Amino acid sequence: MDLGIAGRVAFVAGGSKGMGRASAELLAQAGCLVGVMARGQADIDETVNAIRNAGGKAMGFSADLSTRDGTRAAVAALEAEFGMPDIVVSMGHDSTLGGFDDVSDESYEEAFRNYTMSTVYLARATVPTMRERKWGRFIHIGSTNGKEPQLSHPSIVGNSVRPSTVAFMRVLAHEVAADGVTVNTVAPGLTITPTLMNYITNKMKITPEQGLDWLAGKDVPGIKGGQGAANVPMRRAGKPEEIGGVVAFLASQYAGYLTGEWIAVDGGRHHFAF
Repeated sequence: MDLGIAGRVAFVAGGSKGMGRASAELLAQAGCLVGVMARGQADIDETVNAIRNAGGKAMGFSADLSTRDGTRAAVAALEAEFGMPDIVVSMGHDSTLGGFDDVSDESYEEAFRNYTMSTVYLARATVPTMRERKWGRFIHIGSTNGKEPQLSHPSIVGNSVRPSTVAFMRVLAHEVAADGVTVNTVAPGLTITPTLMNYITNKMKITPEQGLDWLAGKDVPGIKGGQGAANVPMRRAGKPEEIGGVVAFLASQYAGYLTGEWIAVDGGRHHFAF
């Protein structure tokens, strides 16, 4: 299926691993010129090489996208290689765990920079050009925590901060819609990513292979299978490419009348009627 975005320039934050990498690879398959932006150079190089080996066009740049300067540097690097982005994928990350009594004030401030301010910095650096061109796609990969707090493990920081990014994206969508720029949030649920796998293997003391089996509903030594996805109607965790596929659609010509939305991709886990 031709998504109608061949030749478009795409900036993918967190593009070297997991859902970000899947998004970068699928956008490249659609013919985009892709900038893979993250912190770890080795993972960036691996992803860029994979895209090129598959026949796509990509470049990579290592930057701290939770800072204004890091974001500007990454956008400038992409502009020098391929031009200013038509498509931007934003994704923040913070792994702070703990309840109210466990985390510091600084943890909230850091998470706000990682989640919300990184998205604000990226929008400031790219959306004005999209508005001038009268075409653009700004997509944030967030989390279902943005609308429903995750209470099964202590994560008060993420639960508190993520909704601010949802609200920012919704208001931005309203402000730029008349200029042909769409702004949407993809909200993954339980998804197999390096971060999730590290959490499972470290907490449960099992191997990555056993972790994948467990997420797929199989028993592993001493642990009954299926518990990880017990609250997911599909009874499994999502795959990064299932998130990347939604991102690619939102970037496509077919999503030009879809903006301001928060789309849960979670195997039916959340039961919102509205």
